[in-house]
Amino acid sequence: MKTRWKKAEIPVSSEIEGTPVPIVSDAAISSIGVADGRLLPLVIIDTSSRPDIEDAIKAHLHLRPGDAESGWVKASSKDNDRIGLLLNLKKPSSCVVLLNFNIVSNGGLVDLIVHGQGLYLQAGRMGDRLKSTMDKERILVEVPSKDFQEEWNKMYHNAIERDFRKRGAKKHEAKKMSEKFIASMREFGSFRMKDE
Repeated sequence: MKTRWKKAEIPVSSEIEGTPVPIVSDAAISSIGVADGRLLPLVIIDTSSRPDIEDAIKAHLHLRPGDAESGWVKASSKDNDRIGLLLNLKKPSSCVVLLNFNIVSNGGLVDLIVHGQGLYLQAGRMGDRLKSTMDKERILVEVPSKDFQEEWNKMYHNAIERDFRKRGAKKHEAKKMSEKFIASMREFGSFRMKDE
């Protein structure tokens, strides 16, 4: 599967690896000594049909972040409201994970990944939430996204503006509303845990 913004190929060895893994919940975590204390998203995915992901997370627990490749992908050139993140977890246990995001409903989450350049990945089941799975294994996956930020900003603003237009806002109102909405989301996302 080729990524649109990165001239790289991430190998997908089976149909199941090319199928998006359902996201059941998300949260944000800030830790001293990780990503300069920035908020990083935690994504809990339903791995009931993907035991290979659970095995890979367990195998990567004691490794430093970086044993993964990633790429932002579009499902189709006609769908401007969805974006995918393809993760290739490598040694000691390898598997490919495709996450699919709706930009309007999950744009804040994608924005945190893009600006924090990473995410925590946790295996789970439908209904899982961070507060009930605090003791579960999760790994930090680096997602270098500096080259993608400009494209992402356009996509995010356009998707939110289109959504405001669908809700009845005029074009110039929708543009201002989308800018204000994204600015407020980014203000929340700019929280940093300070090292004292």
